[in-house]
Amino acid sequence: MKIKITAEKTAKIAPNMIGLFFEDISCAADGGLSAELVENRSFGHITPDFEFYTDESGRTRERLSGSAPEPGFGWEITRGSAEYLKDEDGFYFMRLRGGENGAAAINSAFGGFALRRGAEYKAALTADARGYSGKIILEAVSGGKVMARCIIGENGAGVLKAESEAADCRLRLSFPDLSKGESVDIKMLSLIPSDAAFGIFRRDMAEAMKELRPGFLRFPGGCAVEGYDLKNAYRWKRTVGPAHRRKQDFSRWAFKEPGYNQSFAIGFFEYFLLCEYLGCEPLPVINAGMACQFNTSETVPLYDKNGNYTPEFSEYLNDALDLIEFANGAPDTKWGGLRSVMGHPEPFNLRMLAIGNEQWQTETNQWFERYEAFEKAIHEKYPKIDLIFSAGPRVGEERYKAAHKRLKEKSAKNPNYAFAVDEHNYNTKEWFFENADFYEGRGGGISVYLGEYAAKPYEAGGETRFNDMISALSEAAFLCGLERAENVIMASYAPLFSKKPPHSHWAPDMIWFDAERIVKTPNYYVQKLFAENMGAFALKCEAGDGVYVAASLTENGDLIIKLVNPTENEIEVELNISAGLNAAAEGDITVLCADSPTAKNTFENPDKITPKTEVFALRAAPALNPYSLTVINLPHK
Repeated sequence: MKIKITAEKTAKIAPNMIGLFFEDISCAADGGLSAELVENRSFGHITPDFEFYTDESGRTRERLSGSAPEPGFGWEITRGSAEYLKDEDGFYFMRLRGGENGAAAINSAFGGFALRRGAEYKAALTADARGYSGKIILEAVSGGKVMARCIIGENGAGVLKAESEAADCRLRLSFPDLSKGESVDIKMLSLIPSDAAFGIFRRDMAEAMKELRPGFLRFPGGCAVEGYDLKNAYRWKRTVGPAHRRKQDFSRWAFKEPGYNQSFAIGFFEYFLLCEYLGCEPLPVINAGMACQFNTSETVPLYDKNGNYTPEFSEYLNDALDLIEFANGAPDTKWGGLRSVMGHPEPFNLRMLAIGNEQWQTETNQWFERYEAFEKAIHEKYPKIDLIFSAGPRVGEERYKAAHKRLKEKSAKNPNYAFAVDEHNYNTKEWFFENADFYEGRGGGISVYLGEYAAKPYEAGGETRFNDMISALSEAAFLCGLERAENVIMASYAPLFSKKPPHSHWAPDMIWFDAERIVKTPNYYVQKLFAENMGAFALKCEAGDGVYVAASLTENGDLIIKLVNPTENEIEVELNISAGLNAAAEGDITVLCADSPTAKNTFENPDKITPKTEVFALRAAPALNPYSLTVINLPHK
C-alpha cells in the first residue's frame, strides 16, 4: 500500500491536546489514587439508602430514599467499647473506652492493603488523650498475625516499617493500658506510604498518569460534580482546609456500592497539587446549581419574583469566583490566604474553568441562562479565565444541536462567551472507525474539547468485551482524525481508573487497579503514544482503504507518522514522503500490536500488550503488523 505524505500543512495542532479526566468513580479516589490506607479516617461516613424499581421501559432504576451518618463504618471494636459523638462543629469522633485488657479498634483499610517488604508507612493520630499516658500501638494485621507494628509518639506520629510482605492487611489501633473508666477521643487516624507522590497520591497510579505527559487534568468529574441530588452535589469549599474537618458524603455512584464514600482526602487543593506533579494545566469543573440530569435533575431556582438571582443560585456563582481566588489570589485575600495556609503561597495559575458537567437545556432547568450568568459574573471580574460550555451527554443528538445553536448565536455577539464546547462521546468501536473524520474539515468556529470518550463494551462469543486491542485501535483511528481537525483543541479519555471487580461501576477504563497492582490497558498505550508523538502542524496525507493515517510536523521540523492497521493482515506500505519535508532517512519506529483483536492486558498478564521501539530506516518499507498502531519518527535533516 502506498502512503503519501505531503508538505502541505492542513491544520495547526493545539499544544498539549491530549489530557486526562479524573472522576471519583469505581473507587478511583478513596482506596485508589489517594494513598490514605485508613477507611473512614475521620468518622464522617455517610450511608445512603436506595430503593430500586422498574420504569416504563422495563429498566431497573434506583431512587434515593435517604441517607444517614454511619460514623463507625469500617471500624470494629475488639477490646473495650466505643461511642461516636459530635463536637461543637458537628464533626464526629470516636470515644474509645478501656476494658479488661485495654482497648483496640480494627480498621478495614478499604478491604485490605498490601504490605510491601522494606516499605515505611507514616502514621498520624489526632486525638484527645483525656489523661491517658500509656502506649498507643498501630499494627498491620493479616490472617490474625501481626505483620508490622509501631508506637505512636506523644506528637501523634509514628512510622510503620514492614519487614515482610503480606496481602489483605487491616490496621489495629491499640491502647493496651487504657483501663476501665478511662477513654480517648480519636478525631482522625491516617496511614500513608512514605513513597506516596507529594505525600498524597498512590505512587504507581500517579506515575502512570505522569507517564502519559498530559496537557491538562479535568477534575473532579463527571456526574460526581452534579451529585445524585443537590444535597449530594460536589461543593469545592467542603473539600479544602484541615483533613479531619472535611465533611464526607456518599458517592454519586453509591447506588452500585452503598459503602462508597467521598472522604475528600483528595480535595480541590490536592487536585491542584496533582496538576503540579503531572506538569499540566488544571481544568476544574464546578456545579451550576444543577444535580445530575440522569438522576433527580434538581436545580436551585435561578430568579426570584423580582427577576434577580436567588440567594441559592448566587451562592453557586460566588463559589466560582471564590475558586478562582483560591487558585490565583494573593495570600492576603480570603481564599488565596487559605491556599497559603495549606502550604502553597504561590498561585496555581488557573486559566480554564468548566461550568457544569453534562448539562443540557430542558423546558424548566434554564441551563443556557445559568451558564450565561456564570460567564457574565466571571468575566466581569476575571476576563482572562477561559470557560468551557457543555453540549450535553452525547454528540449528534437534538440536545447537542440545540447547545451548538445557542453557542453560535451567543459567540457571534460575545467572542469571550466560551473558550470551547465540552462534547462527550461513548460509542461503538465501529462508530469510531467509521467516523474517524468526524471533526475534520469543520474549519474555524467554536473550539471543541472532547471531554469524555471511549469505545463502549460489546458482546461477542457470549462475553462482554472492552479495553481490548480492537477497541483501543478504534480510538487510535479516531485520534488520527482529531489530530487533523483544527477545531479540536483538547481531548481526554474517560474514565481514567477503575478498581478491580466487584468495585467497578463502569467500563471501559484506561487503568485498572487493586490493592497491589495496576493494569495499563491497550487504550492507555494508545493515549500515551499520541501524547508523546504530537506535532505542531497536521500534514495532508493519502492512504488506501483499511489503514488510518495521520502525519504531523514538529516546530523543529521533525516528521511524525501514525499508522493504524485494525485488520488481521500484515500490510506492507511504501512511504512516499515529500522532499520538501527534508526528513532524515533514519529514525525510530514504535509498534503497539496484539495477536488477536480481543487480546487485552490483565492482572495475571499486565504486560501482554506494550509498545516496542527500535531503529527505523526509510529505505526498508515497513510492514504494519495485524492489529497494530505504528508510530514513525523521522528527525529533520
